[in-house]
Amino acid sequence: MSISVKYIYSACIVIATPDVRILCDPWFTEGVYDGSWYHFPEVSNPLEAIGDIDIVYVSHIHPDHYDAEFLKSYFARYGEKEILIADHDPNHLFYKMRADGLGCTVLSEPRRIGSTLVDILPHRTGSISDIDSALIVKHEGERRCCVANSNDVIFDDDMIDAFVERAGKVDILCCGYTGAGPFPQTYFDLDDPKLPEAANQKKEQFFERYLKLVDAVGAKKNVPFAGKYILGGRLAPLNEFRGVADPVEVLELDPNAVVLADNGGTLDTISFEPTAVRTEPYSREDITKRISEISTRSMDYERLINAEEIEQLPIRRLLALAAKRAFARSECNADYFYVIPVDEKQAAILNINKNNPSLSYIDLNVEFPQPYSLLKIDPRYLFGLLTNIYHWNNAEVGSQFETRRQPNIFNRDAQRFLNYLSIG
Repeated sequence: MSISVKYIYSACIVIATPDVRILCDPWFTEGVYDGSWYHFPEVSNPLEAIGDIDIVYVSHIHPDHYDAEFLKSYFARYGEKEILIADHDPNHLFYKMRADGLGCTVLSEPRRIGSTLVDILPHRTGSISDIDSALIVKHEGERRCCVANSNDVIFDDDMIDAFVERAGKVDILCCGYTGAGPFPQTYFDLDDPKLPEAANQKKEQFFERYLKLVDAVGAKKNVPFAGKYILGGRLAPLNEFRGVADPVEVLELDPNAVVLADNGGTLDTISFEPTAVRTEPYSREDITKRISEISTRSMDYERLINAEEIEQLPIRRLLALAAKRAFARSECNADYFYVIPVDEKQAAILNINKNNPSLSYIDLNVEFPQPYSLLKIDPRYLFGLLTNIYHWNNAEVGSQFETRRQPNIFNRDAQRFLNYLSIG
């Protein structure tokens, strides 16, 4: 008896044991992240490619992993299935699913199904913004076998130790090899010579993370996956600067890597011989054609509010209410400033230091206090973010606004602050 892994697209795989078939993170709705993310290559019939399964596992709330629209269409075709999610507190995914009319089970302990053990390991850092998780599936038949799915987890040393301890000996590891997100493409002007260098550095950093994890786990085969997308609409010019690798690039770094073919390539824990693989990068011509097709698509906020209505938006009043809520949840222990333009001349400036929070207004032509992040956001989208029509984390991952930092250094606590900059 064995466990098989069937690759569909991005983070969507089907893990099958003799006892249960688990669908992981199906995303097939175009234009997620408020209109910015699209598929390449397209999966023509994901319902058919996936087939009937027993359980759905959703790793976290990001819409390229939790696709409520597709799940409802899948259930309409194959019937309702139980959805398993990680045990987080607060559990943002649980409440989002409930709001979307979907039930789910928070798996706080491993579940045994016949000879199969299904275990979800939440990634907990102590932050109220924690969302990620990993899946471990074991089968104890004539021989023990294990498939581990690390999803988008950014593994710190503690998480690696917990993952290795819970999984034990792993046969197939499905793990991230690249990074999505807004950096570097929204942090530099497109003609800035530092941008291509930053994009390449990002790729290399994620390769290093990949190698660190696969070395620690020591699986027989590693399947690099997830994070496969292209940007559409007005964001299309950013695609070449995202620092997102093609998974076949991992083949040169990892002799145990297998890049399963889209839409149904499989690998099992007995033969370890894949049914279909991809060893060459996607055609540049095909990518360019697909980007051209989606470059005229509208963002969600462009359809929500007419440009003529911008001056009527109560941005300052909303910012005051949203800042009060976010200050109460700030995890930043030192001065850090967000600068958010509210018109052509002025910007709101927020000191997000939880010990000394403040909101004031500043002329755009003066020097800003450091460290700061200047956010360039369409007022219509800012209105949606402040009123919780849209979410800041999705806006970031979707490359929906530009950021100019001084100094240009990542501050995780500052980044998390934005998640709560809304009126609730």
